[in-house]
Amino acid sequence: MTITTRDQSVSQAPELTVTVVRLEHTGHVLAALTRATAGPPPTVRLLAQSAFPLAVPGASGLVLVPAELLTTEELSAPRDILAAPWRWYVDTGGDEATPATPQLKPVSCPAPSVGLTEGSLTVTSSTADGAAPVLALVHPTAQWGAGSAVSLQIRDVLGPSGAAVLGNGAVEDSDEALVFVRGRPVTVYSPGGID
Repeated sequence: MTITTRDQSVSQAPELTVTVVRLEHTGHVLAALTRATAGPPPTVRLLAQSAFPLAVPGASGLVLVPAELLTTEELSAPRDILAAPWRWYVDTGGDEATPATPQLKPVSCPAPSVGLTEGSLTVTSSTADGAAPVLALVHPTAQWGAGSAVSLQIRDVLGPSGAAVLGNGAVEDSDEALVFVRGRPVTVYSPGGID
């Protein structure tokens, strides 16, 4: 399709219908796929069985995300979601009484910051992100192959100051974590840095 304005002509790739696998708590898209057949989207159990192997962004490892943290749905999406699904999240908006139609939105910078103090992860984001859902998947150092199982799943929301303290002393000094804040890029916490 070509959109023509008074001064320019802009080519725009048509959207397509995709099935997304996303984190239910924060909306982050972990995978996107197209299908050749009609019908309801495949279930998480069909696509991932008991865990979804997620490549650690910027590092060399896999984390096995438990299937109970995931959901699937079909959405209209731009074609580039297939090449980089982690750059998107699903905003469900609304609340339980008046749920909104899910919308696909790009994650935006800056990424949250994450630190460890006395066994708890401190996640800090913009104060404009107050009340945004947060999910931390704590795991031992990730390795290629079978992947590392998640040892702690911590769900919370950012406070009015844009911060949340997660783990209540249960995070080990050698643990790593993937931290998701709705609308922001995934953050990798690693005590020794990312390799």
